[in-house]
Amino acid sequence: MDIVEGFLFLVILFELVACLIGLVLLGCVHTLLTRTGDRLHRLGILVLVTVVGFTLLMQTDAPTLLIGALAFGVPVAVLVPPFVVSNRSGETPGFRRVLACNIQVSVVGFFFPFLLVSSGLSMVPAIYWHTPLSNGVIYACVMALNIGLATLLYRFLGWKGA
Repeated sequence: MDIVEGFLFLVILFELVACLIGLVLLGCVHTLLTRTGDRLHRLGILVLVTVVGFTLLMQTDAPTLLIGALAFGVPVAVLVPPFVVSNRSGETPGFRRVLACNIQVSVVGFFFPFLLVSSGLSMVPAIYWHTPLSNGVIYACVMALNIGLATLLYRFLGWKGA
């Protein structure tokens, strides 16, 4: 039982470190996006961060990919609704609201590796092949889920642009 508890502690520690890396990345990218006026350039920056994040995580297993998505995927997903999807070009939420949304999406994403491993889906060869393609599908699904959740949270937090 001690080994399992030790591994659980390590997974939680890795997730917390990934969340901290994501907060730093969120601050840097938010600052960059607020100084960029064109929506197409904003989208390009977010796609570049997403691609770099996936490239670093492409050869990992599924739980590690989900932990890495906390560092690279959640900050991008939280920044997509205000900077790319927004109907009002000049109105973006402040950093505090973006930070609050990031924390809430990270809390939900915190449980994804546990759900994937406990459900057994990561060990079914017919579903997960441990290839860059299957990792890409998982990463794309997690990104879509995070963007949808971030959009809902922005609406709940009272930002009308989402």
